[in-house]
Amino acid sequence: MKKIFGFQISINDEKICRAGFENNNSVLTCILDSIRRKNDESEELNISISGLNSDTKERARWFQNKLKEKDKISIEIISDNFDSPTSMKSPLSEKEIITRKLKTYYRLKEELKEHLEE
Repeated sequence: MKKIFGFQISINDEKICRAGFENNNSVLTCILDSIRRKNDESEELNISISGLNSDTKERARWFQNKLKEKDKISIEIISDNFDSPTSMKSPLSEKEIITRKLKTYYRLKEELKEHLEE
């Protein structure tokens, strides 16, 4: 059987979490983002450690927070002793999926109306 991998995340040498799933059918992400907005000149630095249990379609989150300049992020690849997620979200219902798709469809239809043939 293949090993299951996860991430041990530390910020400024403080251990934040040991994120990972115990099953072989999952997605684990560690996202760092730097956002700058021209219209209001706002800026953000963020970190998010989350994932998807592809067997149950549940979405898990281990950590989400703001970052600041000079923060030092460390990611170690691990294969055991994972922490439980701090939150789990149930899979979307079929109705919720259709509602989201329709919302996207109508938004894009309006945005692209000059490019569509009637």
